[in-house]
Amino acid sequence: MRKRLIWPVVAALGLTLGLAVPSAATAAPSPGPVALVQGAVPHKLDPKFQQLADELPALRQRAEAVKAKLGLHDNPVQEAVLDAIDPTQYKCSDATPPVVAAILPDTTGWTQEQALAVLHVLIFNMALMDAAYLPQPGPYTFGSHGQYTHTVNRTFKDLQKFWDIPSRGVSVVPAHGRSMLNAEVNYRVFTVLYGLDPAQSRVSADLVAHELNSPALGYGDLPIFTFNAYATPGGEDIPGYGKSPKRIAFGDGVMEGFARVGLGAVAPQAILGHEFGHQVQFADSLMRPELPGPEASRWAELMADSFSGYFLTHARGERMGLREVRDFSQMFYQLGDCGFTADGHHGTPNQRMKASLWGYGVAVTIPPRNRVLPSLVVFHLFAAHYPRLIAPDATS
Repeated sequence: MRKRLIWPVVAALGLTLGLAVPSAATAAPSPGPVALVQGAVPHKLDPKFQQLADELPALRQRAEAVKAKLGLHDNPVQEAVLDAIDPTQYKCSDATPPVVAAILPDTTGWTQEQALAVLHVLIFNMALMDAAYLPQPGPYTFGSHGQYTHTVNRTFKDLQKFWDIPSRGVSVVPAHGRSMLNAEVNYRVFTVLYGLDPAQSRVSADLVAHELNSPALGYGDLPIFTFNAYATPGGEDIPGYGKSPKRIAFGDGVMEGFARVGLGAVAPQAILGHEFGHQVQFADSLMRPELPGPEASRWAELMADSFSGYFLTHARGERMGLREVRDFSQMFYQLGDCGFTADGHHGTPNQRMKASLWGYGVAVTIPPRNRVLPSLVVFHLFAAHYPRLIAPDATS
């Protein structure tokens, strides 16, 4: 099971590109991926690329099936559980969050091949999937230029000391968009993780590596390509590689995106605190798989937000002050979503903000302030507060 950080970014770019990614707030149909490719800067596609374009709908179904098996839902697709949460009872704007607006690329002028390559990246979540499940070369750096390496490494060590779970087997690894410039990396994602046809995978792998190696696509480092972070519990069977490790895969794009909107001083720590919160959930068996998909996801994600807020402000954690509290709560607000019936629903913007602030409240009000509560105590406090956290907040 993997937990992803955010889907609104993929949804926003999907609509920009013409991907069919309906959400609760946006139900109008959009052109499919083949239409996008045909609508890019026009010229006749190479027959092998035209075949890929024609097969994209089937490839996407395959990708979604594999990711669902692993516990990842990265597209806000309407699901069958219609009554899991009543969206009329919650404040939830469909406005584009500032961080999403900051990272959406200018797609005008993209060639058909570039559009096709980007669709592969988004559909298969290639850099994050590779980082989460397959061996990674070191030494690790974080950020497209390594600018967050010290912060991430220090925060990860602090988290391991802070929480009372066995975490020596957990590692944090970077997900760099530029890794997709290596066709062999792409090929193993397609064949090993998704089980796609080797011949078809070779064409796709070479296409992505070649097309991303251009200024228009940021030489692979457009933030949209890696605007995410995953926590993996380990133990999945990976063909040819054995059991998967316990990991946190940290995308460069999510740190770059929040830096663009002035939240770069808190985002790496807050996101890592959230993902480590999932490792706490895995270790303490705090997930609730018996709940309907959207509610199970919301339960897990708001708890991870709360755990992050607790760590970020505790005297033995990051010791963040009021200005940083304001900033990280705004960060979580921007990561909220209105996909009430989607299996990957993370909670509304208000709920995510309030969850992180609840963690802050626990850190500064429960004495003694220099003592870290056991993770199960924090969990039981969260579980008791949860009904208030998700109470309807619509005023009309």
